[in-house]
Amino acid sequence: MCGRISTANISPSTLKAQFRLESIPSYLQSYNVAPTLQIPAIRQQDNTRTLSSLRWGLIPHWSEDKGTGVSAFNARVETLTQKPFFRDPFKSKRCIIPASGFYEWHKQGDKKQPYYIYRADKQPIAFAGLWDAWMEKETGEAIESCSIITVPATHRMAEIHDRMPAVLEAELFDTWLDPEFKETHVLQDILRALKPDVLEMYPVSSYVSNSRNDGEKCIERA
Repeated sequence: MCGRISTANISPSTLKAQFRLESIPSYLQSYNVAPTLQIPAIRQQDNTRTLSSLRWGLIPHWSEDKGTGVSAFNARVETLTQKPFFRDPFKSKRCIIPASGFYEWHKQGDKKQPYYIYRADKQPIAFAGLWDAWMEKETGEAIESCSIITVPATHRMAEIHDRMPAVLEAELFDTWLDPEFKETHVLQDILRALKPDVLEMYPVSSYVSNSRNDGEKCIERA
């Protein structure tokens, strides 16, 4: 599961260089981003990558109610080709969500200890995501939304939780973002290709557990 991320403290020059972007529009930069908020997402069309803000929680284009996206902030790799929510986006609407880190809660008895997880090289994390565009038929309201894909936890992440977000390395960006690439078995392998020791983590205080809290205090070591 991945239900809280940090999009703060990433410079535009870093985003441009790492993700081959020509421009960086403004987006929500927060140390404590929860589902239903806007998060940055990178998409590719005609070999051009663009960054835009999408609502976190995928609303399928065929849905009658935009509220269906509230619980669809994660997509399990095991069911991407089966669940109607994610089957079509997995074919041609794939994206990357850049973030400075994410949080996970480790159950310890009756309590849950939050951890902050980030790349060991201090570069932005590239989460594999799916997106879709939804429109309210009567009002014409349009919403673009997304979901972060999760995989079984590996390496150190498995010590605190059984799931983790799918993290992509730079050499896999082109294949993942290419809407014309349809080989699902290759795409699923990409989602599980994280190398050991890419991620680091440390415990933080329960301050981050309240999604209304923000600021560097969220990532201070406990």
